[in-house]
Parts: sequence; C-alpha cells; structure tokens
Amino acid sequence: MTMTATPGAEAQAPVSPAATLNRSKVSTRDVKVYYGEKQAINGVSIDIPEKTVTSFIGPSGCGKSTFLRCLNRMNDTIPICRVTGEITLDGEDIYDPRIDVVELRARVGMVFQKPNPFPKSIFDNVAYGPRIHGLTTNKTDLEELVTSSLKRAGLFKEVKDRLHEPGTGLSGGQQQRLCIARAIATKPDVVLMDEPCSALDPIATAIVEELIDELRNRFTIIIVTHSMQQAARVSQRTAFFHLGNLIEEGRTEDIFSNPREKQTEDYISGKIG
Repeated sequence: MTMTATPGAEAQAPVSPAATLNRSKVSTRDVKVYYGEKQAINGVSIDIPEKTVTSFIGPSGCGKSTFLRCLNRMNDTIPICRVTGEITLDGEDIYDPRIDVVELRARVGMVFQKPNPFPKSIFDNVAYGPRIHGLTTNKTDLEELVTSSLKRAGLFKEVKDRLHEPGTGLSGGQQQRLCIARAIATKPDVVLMDEPCSALDPIATAIVEELIDELRNRFTIIIVTHSMQQAARVSQRTAFFHLGNLIEEGRTEDIFSNPREKQTEDYISGKIG
C-alpha cells in the first residue's frame, strides 16, 4: 500500500524533533516465513523507529537473520522461501508487485557477516551502486560521493592514496568498512547489518561499533548480533527472538535490566542459548 497525504496536511504544525526520532521507519505485521513446508518465522510484528540502532538478538537458528533478510527482500533469491504478512517502509508495502526490488535494495542497504568486497578497486566498489542507480551525472559528482561515503565509513584517510588498488587487498576490518561505505553510497534510508563484526578482531570490532553509533544520525540501522554485549553497546532498541518467535522488544536498557518475559530473562542470564 502507498500512504497518501491527508487534505490540508500542509497547514499542520511541524513535527517536533522528538516525534521525528520516534517515528516508525519500518513496520511489520504478522510476518511469517516458510522454507518449503517448514515455518521459520511465526507471525512477527514490530515497529522500527527511524535514526536509531535496533538489535536483533537470540540463539543461533532462532530466525533473526531470516527475518532481517525479509526487510529488503533478500529471501526472494531463495526459490523455496515464501513470506506472508505485511512489511512497510515509510508506509509503503515493500512486497507490493509494483515495487522495483533493485530500487528497494538501494533504499535498504545490507552489510553481511563476512566482508565481501567486489573484485574491483576500492573506488569502484563504492561507485558501483551510484553508477547503476544513476545517482550522479558526472565524474566530479561521483568522486565526491565516493569520497564522502568513505569518510562516513571512517576509511578515507587509510585508503586515499590507493583508491585504484583492489578492495580485496585491505585488512578484514577495512574490507568491512569498505562494504559499509558501499552500502551507504546509494544514500539508503535503512542499513541492515547481519553480524557485521563476527569475522573481525576486537580492535576492528570496536572501530565498526563506533562507526555504527555515528551512522545512526543519518540512517536507520538494524543489526543482527550474536553478542549481547555488542547489542547493549550499540543499540537503542533490542528485539529478542527465540524459535522463530519475537519474544520481546523494547528499549535496550529495559531488555537487559528489566525484561518482561521469562524467556528473555533466561537468555540474558545464560540459562538458555
């Protein structure tokens, strides 16, 4: 569905900054995911506020990554996968047949668990998305966009003298930041991160976590993490998944200090995992 403006909306009072921060960017209602006959996600409904970091936590195999991939239709690439329910981005149903999936994935970027730079130069890795989506009209604009994306990813100073060398020649932590720069170069609304630090050493992890905190001023970020400590450090909201169910969602500090559900408490305390 597509949201339409109500008559006279232009005369309404401006939205306060506080209200803007609490506005839902992504909403899901009764989302279920099936792999063939097997159901992997059981009716998940959640509202993701804009310009926040929301963490999905839970044991391995609980469905958090499967659900994350629904948010930019990555599950479309799996022939036996079927998704039901409703997922909206800014009020627009992303599974509407009229939606251009390529454009959707430009608006909802993704960073994967293992750094996966293209077999291209550092520059071309970042320029790839803007080129195919026609975001720049000339070489100067493209160079400025690549530079600004690398700066936002905290990588430009380290690579500015070797932009035309292969991205695969960077260290693991640098490659992951290159993938983040590539994801934000298309100026997305939302950035999905599927365990982005699990393949990184502690120093590279700390750099990426600091970067995530900076990026939330511009983007809505949703991160799957196996580390509860990481969720506590980087996110403002946390959702706990177990056996394909969303058990509980709320402010991160509340989830970790005063969970409402016993299953959440048991997971956080280490009784289940």
